Amino acid sequence: MIKNNRIIKSLTVALALASYALGSAKAVENTDVQNQVLDSTAAVVNNGIITENELNAMVASIEEKYKNHGANVDPIDIRRQALQALITRSIILQMAANGGMRITDMQLDSTLEQSALRSNTSVEQILKGYGNISTAAAREKFKEDYVINEVRRNSVAQRVHISPSEIESLAKALKSRGGVEPQYHIAQIIIPMSSNPSDNEYIRIQNEAKKALKEAKAGVNFDEIAAKYAVNENNSDFGYIPESSVPLPFLPAVVSAKPGDVVGPFRSAIGMHIIKVYDVSHSAARPIKTYDSAHILIKTSIIFSDEAAVAKLKSILDDIKAGKISFEEAAKKYSEDPGSAVNGGNLGYATAQTYDPGFAKGLESLKVGQIGGPFKSSFGWHLIYLKNTKIDRESLDVFKQKAQELLFDREYQEALLSWERSIRELAYIHILDPILLKAGVSLENDPSQKNQTLEIHDDQNSQELSKDAKFVD
Repeated sequence: MIKNNRIIKSLTVALALASYALGSAKAVENTDVQNQVLDSTAAVVNNGIITENELNAMVASIEEKYKNHGANVDPIDIRRQALQALITRSIILQMAANGGMRITDMQLDSTLEQSALRSNTSVEQILKGYGNISTAAAREKFKEDYVINEVRRNSVAQRVHISPSEIESLAKALKSRGGVEPQYHIAQIIIPMSSNPSDNEYIRIQNEAKKALKEAKAGVNFDEIAAKYAVNENNSDFGYIPESSVPLPFLPAVVSAKPGDVVGPFRSAIGMHIIKVYDVSHSAARPIKTYDSAHILIKTSIIFSDEAAVAKLKSILDDIKAGKISFEEAAKKYSEDPGSAVNGGNLGYATAQTYDPGFAKGLESLKVGQIGGPFKSSFGWHLIYLKNTKIDRESLDVFKQKAQELLFDREYQEALLSWERSIRELAYIHILDPILLKAGVSLENDPSQKNQTLEIHDDQNSQELSKDAKFVD
């Protein structure tokens, strides 16, 4: 573990030079260049670095979001928020690399195409959305975003536990209302708290929450207050969310609030929360769509690559289109899914959400009667035949589907913030950005120096509106 400034500087130089040397082999021989590279490093995060260029780009992106909301946020608050977001991204990308997660060019192409289909746009437009950078750089950014989302989803989903009885209860409630449920347009300020707060930290957070509440009620721009504490790139505005997705500790106050009201503070496992209710609307449950499909699966292995699997499926598809073999016969002959192969690949009617995300995306992109693919899933590569679709508007299953989505979304968001805090607390973080250092902003973290004893704090005032409620942690 890093113990002193000399070692910190040596490590930073080594990391920065290793990155710089990819573009210039002679750079490491020049002391002036070494100093220049060190100066361009904004932070060291575990075994990686965040450059000043990356930080400045994130700052510009967040500034644009605030301008679009009419918020005049302190530049130091934006820079700190930007660096916090990049620190979390760096940790997650390192987790993915350490776990052996790799995305091949072929997988990236397939993911981009599926994303374009879902968004009813083109791959070119998706890549242009990353700004005025080269196509190669935009592809790399898209790949990073995809990897980060996959790691988040796989890690956080394990923390979300929803019982069948919860789904059943909410589904019946939704159906009894005719599927109509209030939607609340809310924004949130979170004053973050460590997982192991000291008494002094807890007192400070309570005071900060009272100060933020006073400012919000006095009419100070909500985004400007939230930016002082933000730990990711998002602003405070959640948009419209269903009543069932409002976190339980906030729900009584939010339901009772009128548009324009500010309520809180509320305590959760991750900090203190202040909520502003902008508006209340209503929406009905979406009808549930089921797909009658069949597939042919080819698995990959160390000796059978993605490229080989795709080539084999394309050859099979050509034979089907040429009438040399039917889809059913091809599935029985070639598919490596033993459960469906014996039935000609038939999967029957099911919602897209029933399947692996990669398979579901491919399924949703098809028209009835179409055979498409190859599509990549965690099981391998697929050809998918969409035979038919069916819309269900009235059965309890419609409302169970919505209930499950609402409950998952609510608990997922709560669990995500807790998980991201936990990975930051386990990471070594050393800040070198001169602007933040000059402003006295400290984001340093060395887990080897921390006492892991858990202290539990409570405050009667912060819990007044959230009795018998808890957060997922």
